[in-house]
Amino acid sequence: MKPFLLCLFVVLLIVPSFLFSQEITKENDFIVHHYPSKMELEFDKAELPSNIKVVNVVTKKEQLVTKSTTSSTTFAINDVNPSDLFKIEYTLNNNKSITPSTCTIAAKSASTGAMTVYFNHPVDVSFAQTQQAVNMSNTLVNMLISYINNCVATMDIAVYSSYSPSATTGIAGAINAAYSRGVQVRVIYDGSTSSTMIPLLNSAIPRLASPTTSTYGIMHNKFVIFDANNTNANIPFVWTGSTNWTTAQIDGPDKNSVLIIQDQSLALAYKIEFEEMWGSMTLTPDTTNSKFGPHKSDNTPHNFIIGGKNVESYFSPSDGTTAKIVSAINSANTDIEVAVMDFTRTDCSSAIITKYNSGISNSNVLVDSNNPTGNQIVTLQAALPANHAQVYSGSGIMHHKFMVVDNYNANSDPLVLVGSHNWSTSAETKNDENTLIVHDANIANQYYQAFAYLFQLAGGVITTPLSTTSSTYQDGLLKLYPNPNHGLLHLFTNQTIDHLEINLYDILGNKITTTKYDSFSQNTIDISNQPSGIYFIEANINGSVQHFKILKK
Repeated sequence: MKPFLLCLFVVLLIVPSFLFSQEITKENDFIVHHYPSKMELEFDKAELPSNIKVVNVVTKKEQLVTKSTTSSTTFAINDVNPSDLFKIEYTLNNNKSITPSTCTIAAKSASTGAMTVYFNHPVDVSFAQTQQAVNMSNTLVNMLISYINNCVATMDIAVYSSYSPSATTGIAGAINAAYSRGVQVRVIYDGSTSSTMIPLLNSAIPRLASPTTSTYGIMHNKFVIFDANNTNANIPFVWTGSTNWTTAQIDGPDKNSVLIIQDQSLALAYKIEFEEMWGSMTLTPDTTNSKFGPHKSDNTPHNFIIGGKNVESYFSPSDGTTAKIVSAINSANTDIEVAVMDFTRTDCSSAIITKYNSGISNSNVLVDSNNPTGNQIVTLQAALPANHAQVYSGSGIMHHKFMVVDNYNANSDPLVLVGSHNWSTSAETKNDENTLIVHDANIANQYYQAFAYLFQLAGGVITTPLSTTSSTYQDGLLKLYPNPNHGLLHLFTNQTIDHLEINLYDILGNKITTTKYDSFSQNTIDISNQPSGIYFIEANINGSVQHFKILKK
């Protein structure tokens, strides 16, 4: 599928949830309610804050905070613009101690929120629930070059290792061409790794190598920030994932993915992280102020609303990423799938084993055969059923660092955790890394398709998907069953509905039918003449809207 058609497809999938999801994010001490021009901070009644100070991260100006007239626990930040970032300083009076606290929060952007996933290896699309995952094979490098070619004004690159055939071709050629047409380019790379692309860049492009001291690990990021500050909120992108820019990594045979997100708030957060390593907000790096690895601070927002979905962002080692990994594992209600090259953390393996012992029998782990001494695969193999903890020994390196949770449980919180962070102590304490947790069933399922292919290739056993069990929607006035179905959908309600309109859409957003009822209690929708696949039902009920995603077998 051509890139622009794929992006359009993703946007069509995202728009319904963007319009109807609850706009809430959760910080350590409070909940943030997002509104078009303000944000409300809702604290726990037992731990009300004092001395709240809010400062705009970009302008450095203090923002007015007012106490709600309707709730003693809620404080409002007024005159908020899309993608504003705020540093919150406050003190909790919890009757035990007076504890000063700080955090950074992000206003919802005006961006599309489109999320796109690409793999450079085969995927098992038989496990697709909504959208088939995309295998770019050895053309993933061309996709990166296309994003570089479309960059308008600024491009910040943080890449561990890289290659390009020449200064005029490949990735280096695209970066040099962008610089020549006026794009402001900044490059951070790992100082201990041979990156043959770096010397091929135009000598006028500013660059900075990471430290090579014994107390530091590696600059292991692989992200690009495109046009973070563009006045058009639909222009900024973040490119991230596990893929280095060497031939084996981006073209194969090493197994990798990229996640591309169109969101200005996230782009600005990544820019804060970049400039902390860069040491300045200018085109010139400042090695005096530059901070890498354990010298960095936790200074970026962690919670975002992107396309109506909650997305978490963490940078290592400042943000305690391993604790977030364990928390994501603990959130599982039905299934856990892990594909990580290096898995040496006992806290992560213990969390998986504990969840399995508590009833999460569908727990599956895949590591690479190059996993170093101290890896947890033997421990996991002893604790999990046979063929549920596997070692990949096929061609190339299984270089992924992702986990899918509750892929087949839409009533839970399907998520994917992805980025550059291996499950190792070096990643947690010494390396520069980035991690995203995307709470979205569609994105999670695309990663599940990649997992299923590699896991089965390594001898793993995929159990019968939970989604094959018929279910009845219990939330909302209107109920629907069975789902999945073979062409007949039964709709009913426990009370009569006046003025009901049912719209049926295919997966591309094309309206198939519209049916109107002046009085409704139950009926059957016949889609037996439609092909198998995913469909969406929009029910307009007396002015309110209810949505269903249905699967026809």
